[in-house]
Amino acid sequence: PAPAPTAVPQFEGVTNILLVGSDARPGEDVSRTDTLVWVHLDTVSNRVAMMSFPRDLWVAIPGYGKNRINTAYLTGENKLGKGYGPALLKATVSQLVGQPIDRFVMINFQGFKAIIDRVGGIYVDVPKVIDDPAYPTDDYQTIKIHFDAGRQYMDGEQALIYARTRHADSDFGRNQRQQQVLMAIFERLRDQGLLSQLTSLDDYTDVLSQYIRTDIGRGEMLGLASAGARLQSEDFQRFAIDAKMVEARTQPAYILLLKDQKALRNFILEKKI
Repeated sequence: PAPAPTAVPQFEGVTNILLVGSDARPGEDVSRTDTLVWVHLDTVSNRVAMMSFPRDLWVAIPGYGKNRINTAYLTGENKLGKGYGPALLKATVSQLVGQPIDRFVMINFQGFKAIIDRVGGIYVDVPKVIDDPAYPTDDYQTIKIHFDAGRQYMDGEQALIYARTRHADSDFGRNQRQQQVLMAIFERLRDQGLLSQLTSLDDYTDVLSQYIRTDIGRGEMLGLASAGARLQSEDFQRFAIDAKMVEARTQPAYILLLKDQKALRNFILEKKI
C-alpha cells in the first residue's frame, strides 16, 4: 500500500525572524553580518512586514557596550563562545526595536546564489541604471558592474551583485534592493508551488544545509512555508531605517546614530511591525 501522506504542521500566530546575510569569504568560519532584515509574520491578519537595518547603525549590544549592529553576531561568537552569535544578535535587535525576536536565519553568499539558481533565477525590476566601478570580489579585488534599468532576469551571481552593490548610491539604496530580491525569491517560490510541496522543501533544505545556520526546526519551517503559501505580494509591507532617521558621523570612523529610539519604537507600533 502507498504510504500515508505526511501532514504539514500548521503555523498560526505571530513570529519575528531575523534574516541575516553573512559576508564570510571562502575559508572564514565567522564574520560580521552584511545584511540584516527583520521579518514580522502574522498569520492571523495574513500580513508580513519587513524592516532593514543599515549595517553601520550604532546600537547597544547587551553586555558589551555600543558598536555597529553588524558586529553583534561576531561579538557573541568571539566573546561568549561558538554558537552564541545568534542569541546576542537577536537580543541586540530586540532591545533596539522593543519587540521579541523569535528566530534567526543566516545565509552566506554561496547559499544566497544557490537558492536563486535552484529556483531557476529571479526577475527584478531595476528602478534606475546602476554603475559601480569598485564592486568587491571574494579575493579582495574589485570589478566594474552595470545594470540597465527595467525588468530583467538574474541568476544567483547577478542577484548577489545587485543586492550588495552600494557605490552607485548608498547602504540605504542597498537595503531597498535586498528587500526587492527577497520579494522576487518569494514570488518565484510561490509561482512554482514550492511553498506547499513537502518533498520539494526538503530537497531545498538539504541543498542549502551547508550554507545556512538557523534555529528554526524542520516542523516549524514547514509550518512557516505552509503559511507563506497563503500570502500574495500585496500582503507584504517593506520598511527600513533610512537616512531621515539617522545622523552620520565620520570621526573616528563612519557610523550612523539613531536620532530618536523612542520615535523608532512608536513607528514600529504604528505600522504594526
